[in-house]
Amino acid sequence: MKRLYLRIYLMGHSGRHMPRWLRRAIVRSEAHRAWLCGYKGFFEQDGVRYGPANPYPGFLPDL
Repeated sequence: MKRLYLRIYLMGHSGRHMPRWLRRAIVRSEAHRAWLCGYKGFFEQDGVRYGPANPYPGFLPDL
């Protein structure tokens, strides 16, 4: 199952949109959480969680 969730996470991370009817069908499931975390840019490295509120060190977005 972890491989499936990883593939779903990577689909979200690549910016692919999930149809609304599918998102509503799988709401609050692990698959939806995996896609949403990828889509929003959350990841974990060496026990530290990174995301929009805690960006990766050295990453400065263009303003």
